[in-house]
Amino acid sequence: MSRPAVCNRRGALTALAMLAIAGCGGSSDGAPHWNYDNEGPEHWADLDTDFATCRAGHAQSPIDLPETAETQPADHIDIDYRPVSAATLINNGHAVQVNVPANSGNRIIVDGASFALTQYHFHLPSEHTVAGSGTAMELHLVHTDHTGRFAVLAVLLRAQDAPTALSAVLANAPAKPGTTRTVGTIDPRALLPDDLAQFRYEGSLTTPPCTEGVAWIVLRQPGAVSTADVERYRTLFPHSNRPTQPRHDRPIILVGN
Repeated sequence: MSRPAVCNRRGALTALAMLAIAGCGGSSDGAPHWNYDNEGPEHWADLDTDFATCRAGHAQSPIDLPETAETQPADHIDIDYRPVSAATLINNGHAVQVNVPANSGNRIIVDGASFALTQYHFHLPSEHTVAGSGTAMELHLVHTDHTGRFAVLAVLLRAQDAPTALSAVLANAPAKPGTTRTVGTIDPRALLPDDLAQFRYEGSLTTPPCTEGVAWIVLRQPGAVSTADVERYRTLFPHSNRPTQPRHDRPIILVGN
């Protein structure tokens, strides 16, 4: 994993979130190159000692989620999202990613702790599955708290014919790795389904270095993505998903609205 050069704590957290979740492997600073093919998930731990957790960890993500789980309505998260203007859209070589300005005010509250939205990105097909079934794509909204902990709000995405709120992002995705575009105002809340019932569990980053201790919130109700956007994304990244990992008896809580 690339170590970003930053000069302040907030900058460090933002840069780490931007790099660690969607990844920028193979950069010019000597970071190990990884991908989803020849240096794919089964080989990540062989590429660098820093990636050892990708194989040795016992709380890895993604996982297959059960159709039913223990329901605890009181444990819901609070989602405090608002429109973001002038966000940066980047093709980082592994995914299409939207970097959210640090002062956007977007956040989620998890068990009383505030996590700021730093970026969101996409995987094709979905990484998480439910009872063994996946979806066309998956959206990850990545958050960090003041200590550097991660919380990821994930939305499984089913394909449909009509354009969706995601089309404003995916239709403008840069085709060349390393290139960026500035996108107009997008409300992250519009990217979520109406039903916010959610699976919650503790897992890891789904890309190297596969760091554990990540709070995962996977919405039970899928969101929508247009078939045209799925096919365009496939031309950029034919597949960009880590296979599901062993659960190792981790508890999964289903939280109602």
